[in-house]
Amino acid sequence: MKIGVLAHHLDTRKDLRDLLDLLSQDHHLVAFIRESDASKIDKLLPSITVISIPVFTGISRIFQLIWQYTYLLFGKLPASKNNYYLTEHNKLLNSSYKKWSRMMQSFLLSLSKVTPKIIRYDQYLDLQSKFKIPFKIDAHIDIFLCFTEISSDWIFAKIIQENKPVWTYVYSWDHACKMKTFSTLTNYLVWNEGIKEDLITLQHIEAEKIKIWGATQFASIEHFLKSGKSDVENTAYHFPYIYLGCATGYDALARQEVKYCRQIADVLMGTLPNWKLVFRPYPFQKNLNIYKSILSLPNVVIDESTAPNDKFLKIKNAKAFFHFGTTMGYEAIYFNTPSFLLDIADQKYDALLYGFVHQYQNDKYLNTTDSLVIKSADELHNIFQNLDCGQTDHFPITKLRSATPLQSLPILAEKLISIINMNSTNILAL
Repeated sequence: MKIGVLAHHLDTRKDLRDLLDLLSQDHHLVAFIRESDASKIDKLLPSITVISIPVFTGISRIFQLIWQYTYLLFGKLPASKNNYYLTEHNKLLNSSYKKWSRMMQSFLLSLSKVTPKIIRYDQYLDLQSKFKIPFKIDAHIDIFLCFTEISSDWIFAKIIQENKPVWTYVYSWDHACKMKTFSTLTNYLVWNEGIKEDLITLQHIEAEKIKIWGATQFASIEHFLKSGKSDVENTAYHFPYIYLGCATGYDALARQEVKYCRQIADVLMGTLPNWKLVFRPYPFQKNLNIYKSILSLPNVVIDESTAPNDKFLKIKNAKAFFHFGTTMGYEAIYFNTPSFLLDIADQKYDALLYGFVHQYQNDKYLNTTDSLVIKSADELHNIFQNLDCGQTDHFPITKLRSATPLQSLPILAEKLISIINMNSTNILAL
């Protein structure tokens, strides 16, 4: 089978690179990659054919920008529109766009809060497909596999035009609630029933087009737990500790996050002076000066390791895992370490962090009655004392663990081909 792939962030998403590498052992893969990333991905994935997505220039680029800005103003949003605006605003805060472009998009984003939402994503794609530049998609490609977020609307539109089966994998649990690039013309692969519900409710995708597949992000946890590496004692730390994973790489949000991390460290020092707060900076946060104030505290230790196994080992051996709303908080449920969402940000004075904690996916999956949530700084003292006494029986195991069973990448690759083939057979039968 010849499979066309439209992927994004492959340089940082090792799980997807490994999945594509597995698929390439039995199938011919052709990946459409942004021109700026193509050479890098070519080296990372030598087993697949990499094709650069051409860059628009001249008059075509001008018309494309006009259409993009029009869609920014009038494009239909997911029902969880607050998540969309939070995400887009934060993107602009840390974007590498030129100043004029950032100012323009920031102005249009603010203006879009009052404009009517009349353009569907499929209508936007339809006009995108009409932009003519010299590029042809291989007619021998049998199916297309895409990943959120969509890296190129133009090439996505061309793929849909081919009238071949198109499958889009919803890569993360928060994508359905914060993006407006979900076409009703493709099939979808999701982690679990909850995310299927999100696509139906928030993006108005038909249930028949959505298949529950699994989470590639969690395949490394499955490998870690089955490899026996989880039985290794944590040689990095010889003291009891709380492991705190930072949730955001946006400067303004990160500063508010650090403010509350200092509070947690202070309460920990006053309650259990022999314990440490192991602080894990957000992996893609380049401005490490933001963390300077907390790293100077005597009971704070920075975790500088980026190896997945180190992260898992530190979660497993921690007394508890704390976070403000991150996929790491979701990952931690697969260990026997209590995982707490920190809902302690002041809504008035730290609105950015409060909004971040109360994103749709956090409130639906983590901020629930059967989850571990710290609602105020006053609760910390009692929680630390309970952890010190080993009283963890009352900490519930969230239903999320059973909702998304761990699967290895080879199993997911096999399952993916099975889903695709079964769907193709059903179409032929009709």
